[in-house]
Amino acid sequence: MIPVIRNRTLRTLAAAAAVGMPRRLRRFTHTRLLGYELAATASIGHSFVDVDRLVMGEGARIGHLILIRGCEQVTMGERAHILMLVWVNSVRRSTGYFSGLESRRPELVMGDHTLITSLHFIDACDLVELGNFSAIAGFGSIIQTHAVDVENMRQDSKPIRIGEYGMVATHCLLLPGAEIPARSIVAAGSTVARPLKEGSHVFAGAPARAAKALDPDMPFFHRTNSEIA
Repeated sequence: MIPVIRNRTLRTLAAAAAVGMPRRLRRFTHTRLLGYELAATASIGHSFVDVDRLVMGEGARIGHLILIRGCEQVTMGERAHILMLVWVNSVRRSTGYFSGLESRRPELVMGDHTLITSLHFIDACDLVELGNFSAIAGFGSIIQTHAVDVENMRQDSKPIRIGEYGMVATHCLLLPGAEIPARSIVAAGSTVARPLKEGSHVFAGAPARAAKALDPDMPFFHRTNSEIA
């Protein structure tokens, strides 16, 4: 049996080589050489995925031209999808870059039927978590878990969470500590810099505030798959 590659440099080289490989050889490299845990129907397109651990459930997919690097773990639930041209960047705790923040979790966690569309940047230096059926939709949003703490002259980080059935629309900015309640929508162009408390609302503006109440029983918040007709 071929052993899983442990050396960090060799893992990066294998992940880079896999980008241009045909499908079967690409899957062999990801599962046998890098030790990624892919369900039988999970798939990775022509993308650079260099993380310590990757777990993908049934029907989960990482599309083409995606870069995911530096995460200690990426977890994708059943039919979780990242479409294309998405950059997920992180810094491992072993680097010592975030001094005094050993408790941070450099992870991306996507629940079942979650979606990240295209042209988004996700800074996962701390946990980025998407609840079941939630989505980073549209184009060009920035999810940023770390920032400079100017008072203490150091880098700081806080997790970002999107509740189940939550949706972030086009060109939004989520800053460290942002939380989107379940069954809520962040309107296009909004900035979220704190935990939002009111569930089942549209949040809009910079900073984002509750702008419109939503019916928690509307079909969008109770769909049983990630497809929207």
